Amino acid sequence: MALAIAAYLLIFQKKTEESSNGQGRSLFKVETFQGQAGWAYRIYQDSVPVIEQLTPPGIVGNQGFQSEQMAKSTGLLVKKKLDQGIFPPTVSPGELDSLGVKY
Repeated sequence: MALAIAAYLLIFQKKTEESSNGQGRSLFKVETFQGQAGWAYRIYQDSVPVIEQLTPPGIVGNQGFQSEQMAKSTGLLVKKKLDQGIFPPTVSPGELDSLGVKY
């Protein structure tokens, strides 16, 4: 699944750059939702889900985000990286700490 997401993002990254035309528009959208183990987020490109993150990225375990705000702030960071063409949009424990995400 991760490989399919990676391929999709690589193929359509150029589309995102062309569509923004330097106007700051983004084709990515973040949606939070309550998962089985806590809060989570999905990132859509146009209307297609391209990332679903059920747990804080880079952290071992199956526990979801403790709050909707923690999921949203992490999703927005990943969206920002995608908008900047950063791929893969990895998130470090230090970045999670700076966002106030508890894990």
